[in-house]
Amino acid sequence: MRLGLAFATLLMMLGLALARSGCRPPLFPCGFHAVSGLPCLFCGGTRAVSAVLHGNLPMAFYLNALAFPVLALVAMILVGLLVEAATGRPIAPWETYFRRLGRVAPVLILPALAWWMFHIYLALTTPKPELVDFRNPVAAKAKMLVEQAGR
Repeated sequence: MRLGLAFATLLMMLGLALARSGCRPPLFPCGFHAVSGLPCLFCGGTRAVSAVLHGNLPMAFYLNALAFPVLALVAMILVGLLVEAATGRPIAPWETYFRRLGRVAPVLILPALAWWMFHIYLALTTPKPELVDFRNPVAAKAKMLVEQAGR
């Protein structure tokens, strides 16, 4: 199972590496973006990961800086899965980690929400047409409010 998960992760990364960087819309549309025209916490993430895999770090940071810690986490888990598959024994008590994650999750939510607000602010103040749809009334009103606050 570990080898299968590692293989699936590598296959997904290979697909993103082979795709043209930053040019394709996401496979599944974002519900929050469809309703508000604003980026969700992860909007731009797939394109950002693709940009990292193509070596275009400024573009990845521009699209969604959250791609960097997510890729680091995926890489650590991938290495762990490969080592476990090669040795035939677990190197980490995964069940314990998942139980602890439930207690740590509320602490992680506040920085995630702070990043999300900053991500929306950047999308509104920096021209990011791939992340914001100003034809949507919610996004248009948000942009107007940010512009008024900046004056």
